Amino acid sequence: MSNIIKNWFYKLSEFKTDKITVENDLIVSLFDDLNKNINIEIWENARVEFYSILEDREDFRINFIQNKQKSDLKVNYLLLSKDNIKLKAKIYSELSANFVKSDVQIISIIWNKGFIDLDWIIQINEWIKKVDANLVEDNLFIGNTWKIKWIPTLLVRSDDVKASHACKMERISDEKLFYLRSRGIDKENALSVMIEAKIKSLFLCISMLDNDFYEELIEETLEKIK
Repeated sequence: MSNIIKNWFYKLSEFKTDKITVENDLIVSLFDDLNKNINIEIWENARVEFYSILEDREDFRINFIQNKQKSDLKVNYLLLSKDNIKLKAKIYSELSANFVKSDVQIISIIWNKGFIDLDWIIQINEWIKKVDANLVEDNLFIGNTWKIKWIPTLLVRSDDVKASHACKMERISDEKLFYLRSRGIDKENALSVMIEAKIKSLFLCISMLDNDFYEELIEETLEKIK
């Protein structure tokens, strides 16, 4: 187990363990550059921002545990699937203390017969109060053939809770691409224009922590989608 004891921007490759604890009163940002199965525990009054890009996995699992009061978790995931590759992931978030907050945003981009199978569970335990949990997924489909299976689950076992989930589906059709291409934008750049803003908004806070890493991340991600 590794304990984080100071405010910082960390990459998970810095930790040689499958369990990380963020101690009390910290402000921490984490980027998952490993995509290995892991548990992340968040202690009292700690604020954690978590970022990840997930692709080409069929057995991924991560657990977020908020068992101390007044913790605040923001999770930002980008899921990518193409070329008949199945991405299967199970992500579990447990809230078991008073005054905790969890905000989850997921952007899924699927093209070339990609398949995403995502099971996300937020569990709010008994006898806790003033809990706020939100789960939002934005699915972006490119081309004509793809598949997604998403099971958003809210297990709410307490009364004093605000909890919600939402899902948006959007297809980048040939007609939309034709509209941009008719104005002198080639196909690759047209795709980039339509999805770059979404990706940048998901990872924008990283730019204030390590702008060089942010710029490289955006460039590499857009190159994959091209």
